[in-house]
Parts: sequence; C-alpha cells; structure tokens
Amino acid sequence: MIQRQEEVPLNSSTDRLGLRFILFGVFCLFVGTLQGFIQSTPRIRHWIHMTGQAGHLVDPLAHAHINLIGGVVSVVMAMVYYLLPRLSGKQIWSQMLGELSYVFMVAGVVAFYSVLLTFGILEGNRMLDQGEVYPMARAVYQPYHQIGFVLSALLMGIGHWTFVFNVFATVWARDKRKMVKTTAGVVKERV
Repeated sequence: MIQRQEEVPLNSSTDRLGLRFILFGVFCLFVGTLQGFIQSTPRIRHWIHMTGQAGHLVDPLAHAHINLIGGVVSVVMAMVYYLLPRLSGKQIWSQMLGELSYVFMVAGVVAFYSVLLTFGILEGNRMLDQGEVYPMARAVYQPYHQIGFVLSALLMGIGHWTFVFNVFATVWARDKRKMVKTTAGVVKERV
C-alpha cells in the first residue's frame, strides 16, 4: 500500500492558483459564447463569408482559440493544479513557476485573441472597402500582423511549457524527508 507523505491543506496557494485558472477559463468561455452569438447574426455572418481568409481569422480561429485554449485548457490546468498534489501527495514543485504559467497563459491568450480579431477585422474591411484580395490587404499591415502572431503565440507557449515542466518536476521530484530517513537508516546500520 502506498503511503502519502503529507496531506496537502485545503485552500493552499495551489488551490488559489487553480481557482484563478478556472475564473479565467470561465471568462474566456463567456467571451467565446458572446462572440458566437454576435457572429451568428446575418450581417456579421455575411461579412465573415465575404472576407474569406480575413474572416477566417475571426471565425473560426479567434472564436476557437478563446473557447478551447482560453476556456477549456485553462480549466484543465486548474484541475491538474488541484488534483496533482492530492494524487501524488507532493506539493507543486514550484509555486512561482505556477504563477508564471498563469501570467503567460493569460497574456498569451488575450494577446492572440486580440491579434486574430484586430487583423481579421482590419484586413477584411480593407478587402471590402478597397476591393483588394487578401494577400494585398494583409501586406498593408506587415510586419505588425506577423509580429503580433509570433509574440502572442510565444507568450502562450511559455505559459504552456512552464505548466508542463512544473507538472513533470512535481511528479519526478524526490521527497527530501524520505531521502533523509533513508540516509539516517543507512548511517545507523553502519554504526
């Protein structure tokens, strides 16, 4: 039978971190459902259809990212931060890394969503107003279009990578108290 090292207290800093991930995830799901409602109106639906690739940035890309990455992934991260200490019997390896993963995740999701919507709308309106094809409309906003995508994706990536590292470091970390007891037992045997 596996014995737990130490019971993780309720309302720990990890629980509060998980709660922030949940609240952010619920906020993102709200924004995503609001966008879904707005873009289902005939006028917006027509605009999205007429703008092709620029409209594609708005729906499905921005809509999917705010719902899936912002909403679902954030809630999954919250569940991991809540369940991992209870299932493993270990504290999260680094609370600071958890906080950093939250900050980068929020910044990345908000930035990526904003970049998708902003450039989708700007480029789509330019296509309709100026009669340009998408590559020409997109070229007007370069290099900002590309820089915005790269930087916001990098923020999200750092948020995900720090989370993944923190989870694996928690699982693979050795319990220092157990090592001390084992070492003390070996010393006693030798004496």
